[in-house]
Amino acid sequence: MRSPNYAELVLLFLCTATIICFAFNLHDSEVMRCIEEERQALLKFRQGLLYSPELSWGTHEEDCCKWEGIKCSNRTGHAVTLDLSHKHLLGEISSSLLGLQHLTYLDLSDNSLSILPKFIGSITKLQYLNLSCNYFSGTIPPQLGNLSNLISLDISLNEMIIEDHNLDWLFHLSSLRHLDISSVNLSKVVNWPDKISMLPSLLEDLRLCNCELSMPFPPALINANCSSLPSLLDLSWNQLNSSIFPWLFKYTNSLVHLDLLYNAIQGLVPKTLGNMVALVHLDLSHNYLEGSIPKALGNMVALVHLDLSHNNLEGSIPKALGNMVALVHLDLSSNKLEGAIQNLSKLSLLRELHLSDNQLNGSLDNVLGKLSKLQFLDLSFNSLKGVITETHLSNLSSLNHLDLSYNSDLSLKFSPEWVPPFHLDYIELRSCKLGPAFPPWIQTQKNFSLLDISDARISDTIPNWFWDLSFNIKFLNISTNQIIVTIPFGWFLARFQGSYAIDLSYNRFSGQLPQLNSDSLVLNLSNNLFHGTMTFICESDGPLIYLDLSNNLFSGELPKCWPNPSFLNLTNNNLSGRILESFGKICFWKYSYLTSLHFQNNSFIGELHVSLMNCSSLRVIDFGENKLSGRIPAWIGTSLLQLMILRLPSNEFVGSIPHLCQLTSLQILDISYNSISGTIPRCIYNFTAMAQKQNSETIPLDYGFDAPEGSIHFDSKYIEKCLEDEATQDPKIGSTHQEQENSHERLWFYTSIAVGFVVGFWGACGTLVLKSSWRHAYFQVLERMGDIIFVTIAINMATPLKNFKTQCYHENI
Repeated sequence: MRSPNYAELVLLFLCTATIICFAFNLHDSEVMRCIEEERQALLKFRQGLLYSPELSWGTHEEDCCKWEGIKCSNRTGHAVTLDLSHKHLLGEISSSLLGLQHLTYLDLSDNSLSILPKFIGSITKLQYLNLSCNYFSGTIPPQLGNLSNLISLDISLNEMIIEDHNLDWLFHLSSLRHLDISSVNLSKVVNWPDKISMLPSLLEDLRLCNCELSMPFPPALINANCSSLPSLLDLSWNQLNSSIFPWLFKYTNSLVHLDLLYNAIQGLVPKTLGNMVALVHLDLSHNYLEGSIPKALGNMVALVHLDLSHNNLEGSIPKALGNMVALVHLDLSSNKLEGAIQNLSKLSLLRELHLSDNQLNGSLDNVLGKLSKLQFLDLSFNSLKGVITETHLSNLSSLNHLDLSYNSDLSLKFSPEWVPPFHLDYIELRSCKLGPAFPPWIQTQKNFSLLDISDARISDTIPNWFWDLSFNIKFLNISTNQIIVTIPFGWFLARFQGSYAIDLSYNRFSGQLPQLNSDSLVLNLSNNLFHGTMTFICESDGPLIYLDLSNNLFSGELPKCWPNPSFLNLTNNNLSGRILESFGKICFWKYSYLTSLHFQNNSFIGELHVSLMNCSSLRVIDFGENKLSGRIPAWIGTSLLQLMILRLPSNEFVGSIPHLCQLTSLQILDISYNSISGTIPRCIYNFTAMAQKQNSETIPLDYGFDAPEGSIHFDSKYIEKCLEDEATQDPKIGSTHQEQENSHERLWFYTSIAVGFVVGFWGACGTLVLKSSWRHAYFQVLERMGDIIFVTIAINMATPLKNFKTQCYHENI
């Protein structure tokens, strides 16, 4: 009998394999079709919602295993995964989910669901449950303790939930490894440290951020026989005090990640903290710690992340920190540290170094040279001195964020031919000595998003290469220099797509203003030599919320079209004509929020147009030093009820003072040097917010600031006499414009009040939803920018701050 040859055996094997694979495919095709009972349960769940715009279950596909967010077992066909996170669901969770008894993974996070149902505790095969970021209220159902297979539980960021069962249900979750109940009210939990210590031993990370936890009992009452803590413990945003440390020190070998930021911890940093040698991450920022940084912290050689920022720490930076050779992130900013920066050359892994807002001095010699992996360097708001040359920065090839701002004695002197090894995203060098020449090394930085070289002693023209730099600019500030140049006509339009803030103020820019794009939010071109008409404004139809063109040479009439500003300053130009009806129409915009209007020292004529009465959000009106005429409109006192500053001096108004009694927030009223007659309204005496002139005969009230010269001041005895006799007083009338000695200071005084409101409003509208480095830079700007750079603050679309929910969410992921 002939034995099969090799080729026949191979052919036989291939045929057999094909048949087997075909059989398995047939089997899979059968089991992959969903089970009808589970399909009906899912449809009932969707029908029970009030709003589910992204769920099209059953519309085009009958097999529920192929529906969005559903995964079925290849072996049994049962639905095992239901992931509907970020689907904009609104309503309640239907009990039909009980028909999905084979679910092991359920994620309904980041929706608008209400009522945390008890029946979820009956889906006993669940291993992963995420119900975070919803609108659940009431108490945590103890039935969750029935989920003995649960490995991960997240019910965080449901701020209306309160724990009313002392966390006892947690002890039954014997498989639990990850627990996040941040932003759930745990204030009723008795002796919560003991409860945490008794959690299942498998638990690896525990997040209790913003749970209203406190330490109301002495440390001696805490159970000393507890086993261990999770390796990751987040207790941030609570009301904990220094009593937390003795409890934590019992677990020096188990804790790896510890977050205590935003608490009420006072006193010295404990030296025994240095015994927690297993720690990799330690954050004690935003507390009330004081004294010096203990040298014992240098024993924590495994530490990768150390944040002691925003405390009251004093003294010098200890040399012992140089022993933390594993450090990647070091933040000691916003303290009272002083002295020279120590040699950090041993920290070769360091990527982020934050030492801003201290009292550090000395030079940077031998500080940065060996930090080749450094990406983020912030030494701003110190008293550093000396000269930085290319030698200091030549090894920082990974650097993308450089902030040396507000070190006014620090000079940067590089050779004109130097090509930096890095490519920066953020360049912040405000108040450093860069000039007198425009720094040529910036030419090598092709893709920066933020450039601040304001107040840098530059007195030069801008080189031609600057106009061809980054297309990615979001913030540009070159203000307060002596730059002399005409901006190319299409530069704004070509280079500032999606930009946020541009500040060119206090320079010598000249010529007509170039085309604007429609993306800018903040534009400050004040105190320059721009001239021509303002018709360019009609070319911008974007959300320009801050526009300052004051102290230039613009002429002609106001344009007939406007963007939608919140702050508008045209002071000290050569503008003329009437304030047109079209201007008042900006207050009819759907998102209009005009709060501050400055037209001082121009040549406007005619009456204040009635359309301005629609700008009901106005806080500041300054039309002083013009040629406006007619009566002061009565609608100012009835429609602009939020008004804080009203300046109409040196115009040609006639008639009597209108009824202003409803303007209860009014702080500055100046109607001097007009032809106004009649009686002083009786209610003037009741303006409790009005600043009074400081002399012996005025009402002795302190309102926190001095009223500038030119405000209306009323002698208290004089007012009382007027009210008693209702006598008519003739004020001194001047028909000509009086020279204002302190007009510049007064302008910034008014601006600071207005911008305070603008910042508050736009800060509440949102934060910058960007990467972490963007958020960091934004909040730095928010804390530090002064009178000139305040324009950058106004762009808080962003942000960039802090909405606590957003911060906790990002911290938790």
